[in-house]
Formats: sequence, C-alpha cells, structure tokens
Amino acid sequence: MFDSLGLSAFIACVGISAGPRFLAGLIESGPALVLVPIVVVVLSHGAAVLVGSRIFKMNEGVLLGTCAGAGTSAPALAAIQDVAKSQVPTLGYGLGYAIGNMLLALWGAIIVTALG
Repeated sequence: MFDSLGLSAFIACVGISAGPRFLAGLIESGPALVLVPIVVVVLSHGAAVLVGSRIFKMNEGVLLGTCAGAGTSAPALAAIQDVAKSQVPTLGYGLGYAIGNMLLALWGAIIVTALG
C-alpha cells in the first residue's frame, strides 16, 4: 500500500508542478498530445494480451503481470494482484519490467539523438 501511495503522491506532485507547461503544450499541439499515447498504450498492451493468451497460451495472471512490468507500472501490478487476490502476477512482472526499462532508456536516447 505504501509503495503505491508513495509513487502516486510523487506522480501527483510532478504533475501539479508541470501543469501550466502541460496546458501550454496541449494548446499548442492539440489533442493529439493526449490521444496518441493512449492509442499506443491500448494497442500495444492489447496486442500483448492477445498474443500471450492465444498464441503462447500464457496464464492470465502471469500475462497481466508481464504487461504491467512492460509498462513499468508498480501501481498496475498492485491493482492486478488485488483483483486476482493472488501473487501470481508478480511472476511475470520482473522480466517485463527489465525489458521495459531497457527499451525506455534505449529508445529515449535514440529519439533525443534523432531529434537533436
């Protein structure tokens, strides 16, 4: 509980401090600034769930834990565990988290280099 609460409080503080700049960016860039990331997340996690359940026949709990790890989201893992009333989703979280963080760092550097 404290892990999720602390992370959520940190994200809220960062969001509050970035609010005015976010609003200016939203006005300048339009609704695509919000809609495109939502579409990307829904499509990627949706594809992961479909491929994991239909092709690889993964356990649903492990699969959802892997998706939470790939999204590098500890609060998502906590929510999945609460709904499942099980620690099984934790089994998939570690691998997804490691790969998600590696790709986040790698693609962040590639995008900054490409735009710079």
